[in-house]
Amino acid sequence: MEKITRISNELKDWIQQTLRSGVNPESIVAAMVKKGFDQSFAYSTMLRILNKQSLETVDASQSPYMYEPIDLAKRGNIIATTDREIKVLLKMDKPFITYLDNVLSTEECDQLIHLSRNRLQPSEIIDPITGEKKSVPGRTSKGAYYHLNETSLISTIERRLAEITSHPIEHGEGLQVLNYDVGEEYKAHFDYFPANQVDTEKGGQRVATFLLYLNDVAAGGETIFPKIGLSIVPKKGTAVYFHYGNSYGQVDRMSLHSSIPVLTGEKWVATKWIRQTTISQKKKTEEVLSK
Repeated sequence: MEKITRISNELKDWIQQTLRSGVNPESIVAAMVKKGFDQSFAYSTMLRILNKQSLETVDASQSPYMYEPIDLAKRGNIIATTDREIKVLLKMDKPFITYLDNVLSTEECDQLIHLSRNRLQPSEIIDPITGEKKSVPGRTSKGAYYHLNETSLISTIERRLAEITSHPIEHGEGLQVLNYDVGEEYKAHFDYFPANQVDTEKGGQRVATFLLYLNDVAAGGETIFPKIGLSIVPKKGTAVYFHYGNSYGQVDRMSLHSSIPVLTGEKWVATKWIRQTTISQKKKTEEVLSK
């Protein structure tokens, strides 16, 4: 079989992300070779990336990301849900990012932290080349995962997020709660998957993220969007929503983001990833049984 000697912009981005997360270059090259890349090409590609040299990609002429109208952008400065009024604090169009206040009550934040504290496990990433879950130095938080509607509290939150975004609950992955202690972080990364890791039975590509802040952080812990110079300071009950997938199957590389180290105290957040379509019932059952 002919060895692969070309690389896409998307894979280049994910290799850079994986390097930032702490994976050593040799492991990435080995994974590339295992996936069918020519060994010499894999090594030369890695060297060019490490040395920040230009790298020719197969989709170098790919059209720029096409921004489409987002329903949430049309909702005004006060968003009314069944049980709450959400206030828009900040809004950007390209990439689409909005910072929202009063998404969760103080009691809901406290309940979610209490519910999650005893089921935290070391956070992992999905390897962009192998598709396997793994722990890496660049993601040092701990996480707790929930399936859809696992508790009445989670059902209430999921219903509210669906009303805010106009994305059905079934298009979302189960809620994930993350805890960061002093010094813990998540280096710059994308939430969407590389093309070879998109699973239609799991709802297809991720297109948006809803990140909810469950506590105030005394120092550090900001969510940073480095390509646009935006920094979001955690505030209990607020949330940031960002959209990075369109109907053409493109993903927005301007959505690169990180969680910088906590300097004082700890940080609690809840993440809701939204997919293109509904996750299949078979996959839902598999995910529930695996937790």
